Amino acid sequence: MRRVLLKGEPFSEPLPEGFLYHGLSVFTTLRVERGRPLWLEEHLFRLRRHALALGLPYPGDGVFLKDLEALAKEFAHLPCFRLRFTVGEGVWLSEARPYTPPPLAAYEEGVKVALTPYRVHPDLARFKTGNYLPYRLALKEAEGQGAFEGLLQDGEGYVVDGSRTSPLLYRDGALLLLEGGLEGITRRKVAEAARELGLRVERVRLYP
Repeated sequence: MRRVLLKGEPFSEPLPEGFLYHGLSVFTTLRVERGRPLWLEEHLFRLRRHALALGLPYPGDGVFLKDLEALAKEFAHLPCFRLRFTVGEGVWLSEARPYTPPPLAAYEEGVKVALTPYRVHPDLARFKTGNYLPYRLALKEAEGQGAFEGLLQDGEGYVVDGSRTSPLLYRDGALLLLEGGLEGITRRKVAEAARELGLRVERVRLYP
């Protein structure tokens, strides 16, 4: 028998141990603007692919579309909200919360970025898993330095990802995509738009 207390009270439906304690899950996060989820098909495709790659049973797109419909009604009064879908061992979660984009000045003037000592998992870096501790620690480190974003490295010291963004670099007329990090959907969409505008897009390994 297994019994779980949450804040001292019985938790009637304990979550799977791997999901609750060990980060054995995959998730995707997307924005919903005026009732329209951005790149929903791409997010569900990646979620399904990452779940199956890690041996997690995927419950089907339908359960998330149903959850999206219910959550969209609750948040219909907001111009924008953030949606997160998560898949674990025999369990899935859907969560919505209000979202406020960064101020316009962040886009026009840029933000401060800090290189952190934290490294991505050598086998899991490309998957968006619940094992997210290095990213949380990198963000905390960056914020402690007054920065908006913290950069993570791989085992060889190359910069591969951001704690809450998928970094892109623009240098000498080319848009540079960092090798080795999460398969970011927004980053891919930006790269596609850049190619349509005639910009050169390259994948690089970046040493700080």
